[in-house]
Amino acid sequence: MSTLKPYRFFYTFFFTSLFALLIASSACTRLGFRILPPPEKKPAQGIYHTVRKGETLWRICKAYGVSVQDVAELNNIHDPSKIKVGDRIFIPGATQIKKLPPLSETIPEKKEPEPRIVRQPGLFVWPLTGGKVIQSYGIIDNQKHDGITIQAPERATVYAAADGKIAFADFLKGYGNTIIINHADDFATVYAHAGRILVRQGQAVKKGEKIAELAEGEAGKMPQLLFQVRKHNEPRNPLFYLPQ
Repeated sequence: MSTLKPYRFFYTFFFTSLFALLIASSACTRLGFRILPPPEKKPAQGIYHTVRKGETLWRICKAYGVSVQDVAELNNIHDPSKIKVGDRIFIPGATQIKKLPPLSETIPEKKEPEPRIVRQPGLFVWPLTGGKVIQSYGIIDNQKHDGITIQAPERATVYAAADGKIAFADFLKGYGNTIIINHADDFATVYAHAGRILVRQGQAVKKGEKIAELAEGEAGKMPQLLFQVRKHNEPRNPLFYLPQ
């Protein structure tokens, strides 16, 4: 009986794996979603601005040339009127701290309305019932966390956060068993470390439909689900879109 030589086995395995990855990637692209890159542990790019007297979130963001919405979501600021002197706000992409001029020295050519922070609580439902958020969206230990981590009992049911179509339902490096659902208006939701997957790629699902069951926890710990909300494939803060 003939056997594959080591180098032939390597090339066969390599090209078979590559072909399978290309098929999965192509399928996700056709469904409108790119496969998530493996999570990287690298420092978040930006600086912390300490709020001074007379500063508002809008004035701070305008000085740095960044989106008020992005900064609010990144810092979990649901009500910008609640920021106070001494608060530290992470400004993405900034490289040096700016000193804003006092209000008395600011003479705008015309009054500009402050942009409103968009929140859509209830656009999505919680993917787990009875779960506990143990890690929020934003900057944690100088690294950006692109979703929320929810802890729940073993074999807890994972639900679709909204109507949509399954773009991916398989193992994904760095995320474990993962489900990605495409929704209307270029939204998508991601369910990583989902345990037992109960749906298939291309399947249409309804809001609140059962899509997975959490696996058993490791070393006596409760299992965790990483939940992401994405718009145009960019991560958004799930807490701005989930019921309060």
